[in-house]
Amino acid sequence: MATPVYKTALIDRVFFLRWEAPPSQEETQAVLEQMKGAYAQLKPPMVLVASLSPKSSVPNTEQRRNLSTLQSDARPLFSEIHAIVEGNDLQYNLQRVIISGINLVTRTYDQTYLQVHKHADLVAPYLSKRLGVDGVKLIHEARSRGVV
Repeated sequence: MATPVYKTALIDRVFFLRWEAPPSQEETQAVLEQMKGAYAQLKPPMVLVASLSPKSSVPNTEQRRNLSTLQSDARPLFSEIHAIVEGNDLQYNLQRVIISGINLVTRTYDQTYLQVHKHADLVAPYLSKRLGVDGVKLIHEARSRGVV
């Protein structure tokens, strides 16, 4: 059996998504169904925290399209989206810039809605502010489950 390319966890009102490798269309569709299920269960406000493993390869054109489609389809389900691209190397800096650039080009850039972060700890204050929860505790729990 192949190793799954993603992990998810619903903690409080936060949907955590960890990509271990670039996804296929089927994998992004499966994740979207999980997101819709969480939305039906909890309703807004919900926050998405998506992280990319530093060991992941750079997505090819088709995989980037799958991720872009997922972002568009998931947008109505979440009050905020936080993308975490860890790492200090040029590759990771470029990935953060590319994500921001794609959002500008597709006119989905909204700094109050979508943020790109260098590491998970930077997301905690946003969770606290948006949801009125202990963001540090949520990130700690997500880390213990392997989803950030």
